[in-house]
Amino acid sequence: MRRLLYCIIASLVVTLSYAQSNQKVKEMEGQRHKIEQQLAESRKLLSSTQKSVEGQLAQLSALSAQIKKQKQFVAQLDADVKAIDRELKNIESQMTTLQTELERRREHYAHALQIMTRKNTFENKLIFLLSADSFNQMVRRMRYLREYSGFQQKQGELLIAQQQELENKRIELEHTREAKKSLLAKRVEEKKELDKQLEEQNKLVAGLKKKQKEISNRIAQQQRERDKLNAEIERIIEAELRAQEAEQKKDGKDSETAASDKKEMPIYKESAADKKLTGSFESNRGKLPVPITGPYLLTSRYGINYVEGLKNVKFNNQGVDIRGQEGCSARAVFDGTVSFIFEHSGNYIVMVRHGQYISAYFNLATLKVKKGDKVKIHQPLGTVAADVSGNHTMQFQLRKDTQSLNPELWISF
Repeated sequence: MRRLLYCIIASLVVTLSYAQSNQKVKEMEGQRHKIEQQLAESRKLLSSTQKSVEGQLAQLSALSAQIKKQKQFVAQLDADVKAIDRELKNIESQMTTLQTELERRREHYAHALQIMTRKNTFENKLIFLLSADSFNQMVRRMRYLREYSGFQQKQGELLIAQQQELENKRIELEHTREAKKSLLAKRVEEKKELDKQLEEQNKLVAGLKKKQKEISNRIAQQQRERDKLNAEIERIIEAELRAQEAEQKKDGKDSETAASDKKEMPIYKESAADKKLTGSFESNRGKLPVPITGPYLLTSRYGINYVEGLKNVKFNNQGVDIRGQEGCSARAVFDGTVSFIFEHSGNYIVMVRHGQYISAYFNLATLKVKKGDKVKIHQPLGTVAADVSGNHTMQFQLRKDTQSLNPELWISF
């Protein structure tokens, strides 16, 4: 019985290993398919060759973002090839173990069958039973014969099951080899695409280097505009907080704040509902949805950004720039209230408060909400405007009161 228990456990372990191994390959395929789909969608957002400096800079930023994605995908393919190599070795090792165990079990079963053939006649059974010293011993011998017969039947069933397991392993090995072959072909294809994008990037950079002084001046001008706009947003938030503080002071609900330094930056006073919203927002850090509908490209990241290939040409971004397809809309990243809407250079900026947190959506051509509206996660706020190059790019910022936060740490890009 102990041997039978060992065989059953060994069989279960091999079956479980097979399931896990097969699942790993499927998971890798699923992840690759998802990344590949995102790459295909974002490629459509790469604008055609532009003659203007603004168009070329926009093309360069989009192309650089795409190249980064492409490099990540090629690196993922390399990692998957190595993982499949490890999986192939694992499957081959399991097959060797299965084959050895199968041969051992076949020999044992064949030997048992030979013994049974010699002894399992009616006369032998009868002699075995009648030679018992007592009736109780005869009953025990009858039970033994039944159990031994059942044991041999179970051994035959286990032998068939293990043969099937070995066959399953052979099929899995073949599928995994095919997956590796397909993966190697995909890696070659994606590497060619990456080389093509790098070549296009080099051509763009070579042309822009001749206009570096002009570009540097334009970037500096854009930075001044960004700084001015950010200062306006901070002023709006601070005015909102001051108004709230004054209202609470008027109602006599905040005597401690009344005694504080007037120049000190006030903090948003949350109601019970706001506190719940703040906590819920914070618990979704890293999981908030992308604030634009459809395919997108992250063309400018949070913090200091350098223009690819141009020396000392940089700008500071307090949010992220996201390029979308024609007709795309900004959408709320979480439940909240539209706290402010204002116009800038012919387009709109929408600010949504989520308790202590504020999300801001820049460069909207049309609006689908108004100040004071309650919005739900994923709700469209307005369509994204096209710039002079025809690209639909939205800036997105995230703040805790006036403190700027890195959206890349909060949004599931």
